[in-house]
Amino acid sequence: MELGRRDFASITGDTLGNYGAPFNQPSGVALTAEEKIFCSDGYANYKVHRFSAEGELELSWGIPGTGPGEFALLHNVVVDPRGRVLIADRENHRIQIFDQDGNFIDQWADKFRQSGDFFIKDDVIFLVEQGLPIGISILDLDGNIITRWQGDGNGISAPHGIWGDSKGNLFVAEIGDPDTGQRMRKYVKI
Repeated sequence: MELGRRDFASITGDTLGNYGAPFNQPSGVALTAEEKIFCSDGYANYKVHRFSAEGELELSWGIPGTGPGEFALLHNVVVDPRGRVLIADRENHRIQIFDQDGNFIDQWADKFRQSGDFFIKDDVIFLVEQGLPIGISILDLDGNIITRWQGDGNGISAPHGIWGDSKGNLFVAEIGDPDTGQRMRKYVKI
């Protein structure tokens, strides 16, 4: 299956980011148990799209801004075990939480500087943070910090992506300074 139109980016819209059909540099995808497909369309479109299992566009929501349901660079999307849609709203430094019909539920904005990539395993959220301080945060499904570790650029350099394996080890993709970043690091669970 292919969603969207090859070699087409919807980039001619109005000042509210209503750029029409998906996509303009999609930045994340998540599947539900019911096989719904959610895509974050974060670079210019400021939208979340929901598709059926057959690939039919069912719903889109979002506009540029800083309020609930507004975005400044959607950088990833995850559907949590409760069925909620979590959006990494990178430039607003928060995670916004919606139901699967695009209704705003909550946001976590006062805990960390979200860079945009995260995943959920065993009811735990693992996410990377950019800006200062940079680091990795581990949260429960209510947004409470379980633990975190941070760097000053010498240890962790601009983390941008994160994933984990079946043994609990974490893999972090780092971008940034060619001397300290631009690498993949493995953190071993002990």
